[in-house]
Amino acid sequence: MKRGRLTQEEQTRRIKSVLIFIYTFRYATRKQLEMFIQVVMNLSYTRWLIDYSLREGFISAYYEPLFKTKIYYLTYKGKEMICDQAMVEHYHFEKSHAGLNTFIHHNNMIETFIILKSHLNIKEWVCEWDLRKGKRAGEKIPDGLIMFTDGMKAALEVETRYKKLGILRNFVKRYRYDIEKISRYHCVLVVASSRFNYEGLRTRLYNLAPEFCSKAFILTDLGMLELGMCFYQNKLIHLEEAIGLLKVGGQVHGQAI
Repeated sequence: MKRGRLTQEEQTRRIKSVLIFIYTFRYATRKQLEMFIQVVMNLSYTRWLIDYSLREGFISAYYEPLFKTKIYYLTYKGKEMICDQAMVEHYHFEKSHAGLNTFIHHNNMIETFIILKSHLNIKEWVCEWDLRKGKRAGEKIPDGLIMFTDGMKAALEVETRYKKLGILRNFVKRYRYDIEKISRYHCVLVVASSRFNYEGLRTRLYNLAPEFCSKAFILTDLGMLELGMCFYQNKLIHLEEAIGLLKVGGQVHGQAI
């Protein structure tokens, strides 16, 4: 997109888009902000938007020596700028949010978000910290909730670690209740951080509950996701096709879409 004189309204809209992105994931690195601006906002000049937001006090940053990168997060002024966001008053950032145990998972979440936005029509993306509000301590919730423009709802699980069989058994039990009993979601999108992790998850989940997993779980890894591919109904297909099959299946079984 070419440089040109921006209206105040368009400039505000762009700044708010960046702030909402940071709000959604609590924080972001400079590289992640640049990727969001380029891929999702379709703008080629990333430096000005980030530096302007920093200079005007909408965001702040600190250097994280453990990962040798700057971490950007919202200030009070930034929160005020996006006050129309439903849960923005609960937003806060602490350096522990970018700790060793969460940083890799956070990065995979953002990579998943950016890739999915380039493949699917997403109406709203709700992250785990937002979903946790009002829930009991220790209650299991997904890493995110994806709402598509056609009304479909998908629970998101980004898997970066090996899970024991007992944990996976409870994982299937919980989502069977959420999908079949109370229609909270139409499906679960499981994104593995590596091909090795993906293969292990696919094998064990399908051994545990082959019929349920084939109709309710969309499995993929970050490499497959970048190509728009996933494993659904026992075959490798495009994400768009999997969502289409889910929609047809929901209508057949009377699930609201």
